[in-house]
Formats: sequence, C-alpha cells, structure tokens
Amino acid sequence: MLKTAYSPYWLILCLVLGLAYAYLLYSRKKEPWTPVWNKVLFALRFLVVSLIGYLFLEPFLSIQKTTSEPSKIVFLWDDSESVDKSESGLQSYWQNLQALRIDLEKEKGVDIPVIDLDGNDLSGQDSIQNGRKTSPLNAAIKNVAENFDNDLISEVILFSDGIYNQGISPDYYAFPFQLSTVGLGDTTQKKDINLQQIRYNKVAYEGNQFPIEADILHSGFSGRNTRVFLRNNGEVIAQKTIQFENEQQVSTVQFLVDAKKTGFQDYKVEVEVLEDEFNAQNNTKNAYINIVEGKKNILLLAPYPHPDIKALSAAIEGNQNYDFTLAIAGISEDQIKNIEEYDLAILFHLPNIANSFDAEIRRLKISEMPLWFITGPKLNIRRHNELNESVNLTPSSESDEAFAVVNSNFDLFELSNEQQEVLGDLPPVSMPFAKHDFHPLSRELFLKRVGNVNTEEPVFVFYNNNDIRQATLLVQNFRIWRMVEFLNTQGHDFFDDWVMKSIRYLTAKNQKDRFKVFPKKEAFADNEKLEFQVEMYNEVYDRIYGIPVQLQLKSSEDSVFNYEFTPDRLKPDFVLGNLPGGIYEYTASTKIQGKGFESMGQFVVEEFDMESQNLQANFKLLERVADKNQGQFFNSSQTNELRDYLNAKEYSRVLSGESETVPLTQNIIPYLLIFILVFGEWFIRRYFGSY
Repeated sequence: MLKTAYSPYWLILCLVLGLAYAYLLYSRKKEPWTPVWNKVLFALRFLVVSLIGYLFLEPFLSIQKTTSEPSKIVFLWDDSESVDKSESGLQSYWQNLQALRIDLEKEKGVDIPVIDLDGNDLSGQDSIQNGRKTSPLNAAIKNVAENFDNDLISEVILFSDGIYNQGISPDYYAFPFQLSTVGLGDTTQKKDINLQQIRYNKVAYEGNQFPIEADILHSGFSGRNTRVFLRNNGEVIAQKTIQFENEQQVSTVQFLVDAKKTGFQDYKVEVEVLEDEFNAQNNTKNAYINIVEGKKNILLLAPYPHPDIKALSAAIEGNQNYDFTLAIAGISEDQIKNIEEYDLAILFHLPNIANSFDAEIRRLKISEMPLWFITGPKLNIRRHNELNESVNLTPSSESDEAFAVVNSNFDLFELSNEQQEVLGDLPPVSMPFAKHDFHPLSRELFLKRVGNVNTEEPVFVFYNNNDIRQATLLVQNFRIWRMVEFLNTQGHDFFDDWVMKSIRYLTAKNQKDRFKVFPKKEAFADNEKLEFQVEMYNEVYDRIYGIPVQLQLKSSEDSVFNYEFTPDRLKPDFVLGNLPGGIYEYTASTKIQGKGFESMGQFVVEEFDMESQNLQANFKLLERVADKNQGQFFNSSQTNELRDYLNAKEYSRVLSGESETVPLTQNIIPYLLIFILVFGEWFIRRYFGSY
C-alpha cells in the first residue's frame, strides 16, 4: 500500500500545482504544433510537476510479508553431575534420544533443538558429559521462555532427575508453553547418611561462643549409632554420638564453639561413615567463619510503630553479632543509650514534621555517625535534605509502585545470582517520593524495574565520602518482600542478607591507605573466578594507575601462588582463575613514587559439591511440573511411549506477518519516470522546433 508521511490532502495541492504550471505554460501561447500535441505536452508537464511535488511528501510503500516457520519441540537436558552419578546407561540413552530427535524432525517437519541448563546447544553431540555443579531447573525453564519465541514452541521436554539445588522449585510456576518431563536416575531409597546442611553465622565476635548446627538425615540405619566430629583446621575440637531410632529420620546436632582467634577459621563437620553406606561424599561440610573484634551497636529510631520495622528488626535480631536498640517516639524512647556508643543509626521515616527525636538527630549530625535513611510519609523534607548528603528529595504528591532489580554495576558487596532471582519474583513496593536528585558519588544497589524493563532510577542508594557513610531506602511497605520470599522459598535468606550486608558495609571503618587490595567478596565458590579490587593513590589521594602489583596467595595447606599485574583505567581490577577450597591469606605489594606499600588480608574459597549431597531422583516433582503445564511424565525406560506421544501430535507451521516500510524516494523508478516524462516533453517540443 502506497502512503505518505503527511496528510493525503497535500496530494491535492501537488495536483493543483501541476495543473497550474501546465496551464500557465500551454494555455495562452500560440505554438507550432497542433492542439492535440498541445494537450499531450500539457499532460506531460502536469504529471512531472505533480510527481515532483508528491516526492516531497515522502511517500513510502507498506509491504506486508508473511513467513512460515516450523514448530519447535525443545529438549531441555539436565547436565548436572547428579544425573551422571545415578543414571546407569546414560550414554546409550543419549544416543537413543538423538536418534529420536532426528526421526521426528524428518517425519513431522518439526525443529527440535537440544539444550542444556545453560542454554548451550547439544543437538550435534554423539555423547554427553554431565559435569554441571548445580541444578537450577526453574531458571533453565524460564530461560527457554525468554530465549525462544513462545509462539513457535509446541512443547518443551525436560530430561532430569528432578533434583534442584539452586533457585526455587520448578513446580511453583506455570510456564507459557506445554511442558512434559522425562525422569532420569534412580528413585530407590539407598542406605545412606546425608549431612544435609549446617547452620552458622558467617561472622562471630572474639571472646563469644557461637553455635554450629548440623542436620543429619539417615535412611536404612535404624538402631545404629554414629559419631559426628567438629574439626578446626584439621584438629578435632568436639564430637557427639547420635542414635538412629527410626528407619528414616533427621537428627540435629549442635556444637557450641569458643571464638578464640580473630580471622577466618575453618570448621569442618564430619559424620562417621558406616558400613554399606551408599554415598560417603555427603558426610562432610565446611563452615568458614570470620572471627572479628567486638559487637556493633545498631539504633533504629521511628516516630511510630510500623510493620516494616518488624521485618527489619527480625533480620537484625536474628544475628547475634549485633546489639540492636529500637526506640519508638512516645513508647520506648528510654531504650536509647548514649548516642556516641552506637555504630549505626537507622532513621525510619525521620526527620518528620512532628520533630520526633529532634535532639537525638541533631547529635547524630554532629557525630558524623553512619546513617541509614528510610523514607516515608510526613517527612520534614528540608531537614532530611540537610542530613542526607546523597539524596535530595523534592516534595511531590505523586507516589509510584516499584519493582526492584539488583544493579549489575554495584560493587560494594555482592548478592548471589540465586538471591537476585528471588528479588525478581517479589511484588512491587511503594515509592512515596517520585522525584529525587542524587550525589555523583552515590552507588545504587537496587534500581527500579517497570514491567520487564530495568531503569536507571535508584531504589536503594549508598554513599561514602570524607568518612561519611550513608544509605537511603526510597520505598515503604517493603516487609512484603520478606513475607512473599517466605511463601516462595520457606526462608528469609534474600531479605536478611541484603539488610545485614548493608549494615556491615555502613559500620565498616573507612581506611585512608594509599594502597589497598581486597577481594570483591569474602567467600568465593571453588567453581568461580576470584576478583580483587585494586586502589592506588598519590600523596594528595588522587587515584593512580599503571604501577605493577605483586600478589602472593597462601592456602591453609601452605600452597603458595604468585601473580603480577598492572591495573589501568579500563581494567583496574585483577581476575584470577579457580582455586581449591580453603582459607587463603594474601599479600599484595607495590612501589608508589619509590616507596614500598603492602596490603594484606584473608578470603575463603568454599567447596561447591551440591550435586553429591542427594542422588535419589525425585520423579514426584517431575510429575507435578508436567501436570501443572498440561504435559505428561515419562521415565527413561519409556522411550517408545515418548516417541508415540510426540508422533501423535500435529505440528503445523507457524505463520508470522511482518510489515516493511520502503521509502519511495530511495527507489529509482519515480526518478526514471520523471526523466521519461521530461525527455518526452523536450523531444516533442524539439521536433516541432520550439527549442
């Protein structure tokens, strides 16, 4: 269809211009040609002028294209280690699966990609290597929905043992396509002792006692005893004996440990291996605990009770490494100790127009104590902006509902990918102030998300300048995050973690060293790369680059690793490969303007062996997933049934329409037509001797 960028009424003007031009040229003069030829010349000039005018209207062709694509059946293969350890004849099954894929593509005219949990294409592989260290089944299925056109997907077939150990359960969601499952592995209950989990605080304070709890599941050892050891740096410091009474039970063992030495300490819980035990690899777990000096004192001031306070208090009070004081105006003001004794003050909906805790807030400003602002209604905007150096609020009657997403560029501390996935599933919260201005030094942990689009608008902001540390949370009713997280995951790990990591950052002491090298986080997994942040300053504390740095790592096994690197503006950090599990001490050294500097510290590499913890396939989960998504469940021996199921379905090609716009001004045809018309007019006039 031919259209223009302007109103079609302008076409009338083009025709009028063409008619007027031709009339002025050929209506009054006596020419050496007959009236018939005069009409022909009149028409030619009319067409040329009208066509040129029409091109100024930017005409274009709107072309509708229809394409036909085959339907897709996506084979999603669980490439985790647990499948390889529990499924006998895995290679033979893989070859049968590839043969099934090829036959179906030929017979049904359907496209069948085979992908692993990371989305990598496995279609052309003759053999399969299951070496993945985790099983994020839910995330893998969601990635299929995001990376494939759902209109093309006829069905997704998940081949898995039903064991997930990262993210949430895949039976929580209904996905936007039909999903069937094929059970791999062995569902038989084996005689086994499984150290399911150990619970501990990652930070303890010197001179205190702290608990380490272990949950131990046994199957098939009724009436037997076993011993549980607690080791510190290889030495047994405690042991307990447990009695297995029922055929299958979970026993909880608690050790109370003295925090004697500062720094990272390696505590290993080890369950004695019994005869005939199926899997001895799941009998040990390590706890790496950072022993530090002294507890931190946290003060929360609030003008009134609020459910958000309860959520914050639950996160803080659940950590015994902090002394927490809650003071509510008119209710518990007498709980406040000397202001100078606190390490952090949380100002909840303060300062407000009622001037609650006015004297205390004035003393906080003088003391330059770290402050955490949580905005809310009835704020005193002027006083807030005087106190808060990072966020300037503008009075506004507007409010907004905000989903939150973790800022990928935030580097003050880290939230795991699993926790970021939890945040993505949480509901929106209210932002009472629609307009904000932010200091250039502000660092945003959470950003606002609108639909599926991540914006640059901050939701939670940190600030650090000239020994002043502040944070500002720009939402309210965030308690719903903690509530919904518990509904989704039966825990509060994400909520409590971002709260406590924020507090740990705000209460950390600023250092003015000219040379600082430190790991991006305190604990790395043994399957991830290590990143060190490097900062160098001259005598006036301007950041400098281009100076070589020597880095030495020493493991708890006395292994030594030496590196050298030169940070620059584009790559100021240093990235290392994987390291074995354990506690590492590092020493970085360099010379700045001829003077030697050193930076030392510790970090932990945690052994990441989640796949060995549970080898019993969970077909019940796979059945629920298939049932929830209008699919069917098959076990690995039902290859023929799976073939019949897929053959019985009709797979029509999917038609899709696409509109393409082609500007007429970029086509040679109208210019060629103008040339022919002009040349024709010139030739006729020339023939009759007018030129």
